[in-house]
Amino acid sequence: MGYAEGIETFVDLCNEAMPPDFYTYPVEEQRRLYLGLTKVFPYPVPDGVAVRDAVVRHDGRDLPVRVYEPGTRSGAGLAVYLRGGGFVVGSLDTHNTVVAELAARSGLVTVAPDFRMSPEHPFPAALEDCFGALSAIVTRPAALGVEIDTDAVVLCGDSSGANMAVTVSMMCRDRGGPTLRGQGLISPVLDFTRWRHGGADAPLLTGGEMEYYTKCYCAEPEQAADPYVSPLVSGSFHDLPPAYIMSAELDSLRVDAEQYTEHLRRNGIAVRNVVEPGLVHAAVRARALSPQVEDAWARFCAAVALLAEQGEPDAAR
Repeated sequence: MGYAEGIETFVDLCNEAMPPDFYTYPVEEQRRLYLGLTKVFPYPVPDGVAVRDAVVRHDGRDLPVRVYEPGTRSGAGLAVYLRGGGFVVGSLDTHNTVVAELAARSGLVTVAPDFRMSPEHPFPAALEDCFGALSAIVTRPAALGVEIDTDAVVLCGDSSGANMAVTVSMMCRDRGGPTLRGQGLISPVLDFTRWRHGGADAPLLTGGEMEYYTKCYCAEPEQAADPYVSPLVSGSFHDLPPAYIMSAELDSLRVDAEQYTEHLRRNGIAVRNVVEPGLVHAAVRARALSPQVEDAWARFCAAVALLAEQGEPDAAR
């Protein structure tokens, strides 16, 4: 298994900006370094995409969101994107251009909820924030300042954000709504129990880093097995929305995507898991360096649009 074109350079640049042991630094320094990746890999907001911040309200709480409206819409559907970062690092700004590109390429109004982060606010704070924001958006879409079809919502995310996309989908099922038309997942992490005592290293994702994130998110060790933390351990998979999964051949989380795919298939749920050859964790940032990443990202965005339109996960490959 070798790197795809441009990925070795990408890995080197990431490791220069964020040393592999960055998770041992103070939390604020971790967050500063992670935000710095936006300067190492600068991307513009695509022309025609209007970006604005808004606030939605759920259960008496104000929840900040960022709204991305493409210049040309493919339909009235909505994508909701939950950012990755191990529940510890990241912000609306670290994923700003990724979400803006998703809006432009899919033609969907896209919303990125902000949420509380660990270790200051461990499980289930981030999850409840994301569920609350989604619920508020669907019940009071006028707060976004744009017309949307609340029956055509696709919940998306990368890494830990993809974990929340899956678990919020389960919460929607278990709590009686909102109804989702699809899931768009990038390298989901769906079993934290295997990282409680470290684990194998992979490019840009070490076992020590995953152990650290697990301890930050799960204030009590037994929470790592909660179905809303580790669906593969104790979750149920019936009545979930169709899913498109972009996973990476050289990512230690690839097995999570494969197992989730099998669970969905056994429950009769349409799913497509595309294992992108030669790619690593967090490779979407390398879309300007690697034609393989660019192609994978284009497929993902097209699949999200198709899910919103038809509830089907198959994008042209």
